Amino acid sequence: MRLIAADDWRPSSMTERRLLELEKEGLLRRRTSSSWPEWIAPGADHREPEPPKGYVVSFAKFHRHGLGSPPSRFMRALCQHYGVELQHFSPNAITATAVFAAVCEGYLGMMPHWDLWLHLYRGELFKASTWTTGVRKPVRAGCLNLVLKTGKTKRPREYIPVGLTSNHAGWDSQWFYLRNDDDLLPVYTGRLISERPTHWTYGVVHVHQSWLDPPPRRLEEATRGRPNSRSRPLGRPSSEGAPADVSAAEDGRDGSQRLVPGSRGLPNV
Repeated sequence: MRLIAADDWRPSSMTERRLLELEKEGLLRRRTSSSWPEWIAPGADHREPEPPKGYVVSFAKFHRHGLGSPPSRFMRALCQHYGVELQHFSPNAITATAVFAAVCEGYLGMMPHWDLWLHLYRGELFKASTWTTGVRKPVRAGCLNLVLKTGKTKRPREYIPVGLTSNHAGWDSQWFYLRNDDDLLPVYTGRLISERPTHWTYGVVHVHQSWLDPPPRRLEEATRGRPNSRSRPLGRPSSEGAPADVSAAEDGRDGSQRLVPGSRGLPNV
């Protein structure tokens, strides 16, 4: 396949009025500071993203699909594991992460389980069509799709059906600047990803296979409509399903508590 140059950014359609609507819907934090606001509408002279220091590029669609602000520990772990910036996620990738966190907390009674994520999902690289056979172009936003692993396994049957939107027309023009508190998310550089890194498809390493028991069995029970009513979340959920207190996830004393990358060779966020 031959790659050609990526298209330029589309000018942002996000005005302060439209961002205030998101704030009123509870999808963005309320602005509390005029000197360091929680979000900023791009100026008319910003033909492409130029976020001020301490800000990243986000999209209205992300917040409608479940992206929390500030970002959860699980979201930060995904950024580090896949080596991406926030704008690299596709809207459906944001949906997948929000649904997974909700499943872990609402059905399994635990915070997002990292090895279960790697067991179920892989990253795929989206390249835009050029309408010419064998020719594609990288995209500046939305190149990372997170999809359920298929093949000669029963993994798709282990998980609940997730309906994903097929039409996201115009979403990539709905960008704005989101405050990046404590630099929790990767700094925006605008880099393009032209080839899929091999680790995007990695599963659970052999030494961590035992950490998958019992979550998959409990997940299968949930897909059959029998959630474990005795389970209790290990942390207080946020709007993105992330724990407010992740101390239990870091001690590694119980298989169900290995939730996000930590000291076992994975990103430490």
